[in-house]
Amino acid sequence: MTVRAEQDGAVGELLTVLDDIYPLLQREAADSERLRRPTPAVQEALRASGVFGLMAPAALGGMEATPLQIMRVMEKLSHADASLGWLVRAVASETATAATYLGDEAVAALFAEGTFPLVAGQSTAFTGRAVRVGSGYRVNGTWQFAPGVSMATHLNLAVTVEGTGQQLVCLVPRPALRISDNWDMLGLRATSSLDYRAEDLLVDDAYVFAVGPRSRRGRAANGPSPALMAGLHQAAWSQGVGRRMLDELRELTRRKDPAEGSPVTSDEFFAEFARHYSHVRGTQALLRDTWRDNEEALAAGAQLNDEQETMSRLACSLATRTALEISQLVHRFAGAQVMRDGVLQRFFRDSHAGSQHRGSSHIVTQKCGRMLSGTLPTGSHWGFFDLVVPETTAAGA
Repeated sequence: MTVRAEQDGAVGELLTVLDDIYPLLQREAADSERLRRPTPAVQEALRASGVFGLMAPAALGGMEATPLQIMRVMEKLSHADASLGWLVRAVASETATAATYLGDEAVAALFAEGTFPLVAGQSTAFTGRAVRVGSGYRVNGTWQFAPGVSMATHLNLAVTVEGTGQQLVCLVPRPALRISDNWDMLGLRATSSLDYRAEDLLVDDAYVFAVGPRSRRGRAANGPSPALMAGLHQAAWSQGVGRRMLDELRELTRRKDPAEGSPVTSDEFFAEFARHYSHVRGTQALLRDTWRDNEEALAAGAQLNDEQETMSRLACSLATRTALEISQLVHRFAGAQVMRDGVLQRFFRDSHAGSQHRGSSHIVTQKCGRMLSGTLPTGSHWGFFDLVVPETTAAGA
């Protein structure tokens, strides 16, 4: 069996499992929000499904899924519960980062037979400080908004080494950190996206790594950048959330008697519903076409060109904007249903909370337009989330 066939088989089995536990995820969603973390039943179901290994290297028992496969899984989870989709994408990604870049000694300890760590944290927000001490580092710092801390066994700490400016990631057990139970947000409440702090924490070299082109295992050496993968996750999440709100509106409409004169049985509503439905389908097609093109380029050993990078960011931004527009449709026509504590209200709030991601803001769309218009000076390119324009001509660009 080829590697791709094995991947397709594993991801296909995962999607089937997610279908099976979908009723459970829906049934527990309200309690998860109340607890501000997945209920014990949901946590157990997610662990048993294997979804946290979605992006991890196959050599360590992960699925090493392709971007298009990741998109399908994240859409499905987010359709069931927006908070769960947000949490799983973060934990699966951080776990894969550690599994990809850690040295063999740490991997042998963490991924011993029958064990699979769950990693939360921020491996790209270098807000911590590290000082070289003997065979490791003394780490101090505070990190914010880490989804899934409640389920994690370990956390990634992104640090800058004093004196050298080198940026590294330290993997530490969760009990070694001071966790702030401060997640009191309007939406995505069940993600438990907590802050955490390290105080004079000693981390051995074996559990320190750098994220870059030299991966130790998996396909990360010739994969999409962390910024593009973050955009892919955001887009897939938005697609699932947007479709769920449309599905809920459709069920609400079916329950209403047209003779009652409800807003959700009006001609205006049906026209708007059709328009937003087409936007979801159109964004889905754009995402799949864009990432199919990306996958083919990367499989051939090529780097993504400026247009491919731009279209990846644009597709993400449009997916997020589509979900937000659907939430406004909900607010406009669902009346008291969106005001009451329930599914529509929860997804309405979650769609707005999730739109705050830096990589999918409307400003990104503006920058994509500048790039696609061909009006920027030669040498302009994408950095992490921002356009980089040569300084000598930036003022006139």
